Amino acid sequence: MKDLQKFLELDNIIKFLKTNIFRLFIIFLIIKIGGIFKTRIEKILKIIMEKSNVDKSVASFLISIYSILYYFILIYSSIGILGINISSITTFLGAAGIVLGIAFKETLGNFCGGLIILTFKPFRVGDTIEYNNYIGTVKKIEFFYTKMLNPQNELVIIPNGIITNTEIRNIKQDGERRLDLEIGVSYKSDIQKVKKVLERIVKAETMNEVEETKIKNNLLAKIQNTILEKKEISKINLFSTIFSGEKMKEAEDKASKEMEEEGCKTAENIQNTEISEKSVNKNKKMILASKASIIGVGRLAESAIIFYIYVYTRSENYLALKLKLNEKIKTEFDKAGIEIPYPQMDVHIVKN
Repeated sequence: MKDLQKFLELDNIIKFLKTNIFRLFIIFLIIKIGGIFKTRIEKILKIIMEKSNVDKSVASFLISIYSILYYFILIYSSIGILGINISSITTFLGAAGIVLGIAFKETLGNFCGGLIILTFKPFRVGDTIEYNNYIGTVKKIEFFYTKMLNPQNELVIIPNGIITNTEIRNIKQDGERRLDLEIGVSYKSDIQKVKKVLERIVKAETMNEVEETKIKNNLLAKIQNTILEKKEISKINLFSTIFSGEKMKEAEDKASKEMEEEGCKTAENIQNTEISEKSVNKNKKMILASKASIIGVGRLAESAIIFYIYVYTRSENYLALKLKLNEKIKTEFDKAGIEIPYPQMDVHIVKN
């Protein structure tokens, strides 16, 4: 402590600056030039991983590790240039590492969580997941955190250590989801009549097999075209891309464009987005015909008979179909005189 106070005296600081002015200038140049090289190398790594078809989750994680290693090496080199004994600092860092490892065990847990995500791949960049009442698209899997964008356009940042120890739902599988609805009707209602009304609504919203096949074929064709385009791009000579200023700029523009467009989506998700834009059309049928719908009495509740309705739709149409069916069921029930009850209680008064 006394040595530190002595060093911080103005005379000693001036003496240190005079003695090490050239070294400090060298360190300044290293930081400036190193910053330029860091940015350049990051872009080159992104291009290499893109050409090599490296998983985008792994790519973002490796870039994050590279940034940390770069700053560590830069600081370590600067200390060596100033003539400070590096071996003693290494010993100190080793001892401090044990203390910090205990103090920051949650941070280390986040790092290990990131490795688990990349190894077992419960989800990838571009997948839509549900976690702790949040639903969103995974944008980045970084050193310590996973970032996802929810439908409200909010960036949700989740520690990797927590997400690997919590249940998550990956809801992008096969591009199809089952929509589960529970509709309550009065005990006075005719359940056969209710079932017929629900079946009529579901039938009216079910696309025919020709439409469904056409949609699937279009998706398959677009995905195949995307794969072919990627193969054509990968044929470009890597070194000419790196060392050609014009091609490098094109690669940078492409990378920045991908980040702006909700970051590195898969071909299937791109097609899903295109279809979801058309799903606003109220006349569009969104229930899949290839998978049978299920309608029936699910349970007998205290104040109502609960009907279960299970239908299948494309993932991008899930919310639109749910809103549409709820609205249509209420309208058709009103026309048919079917009551949707509210919670109620019968009170009996006994007179003595």
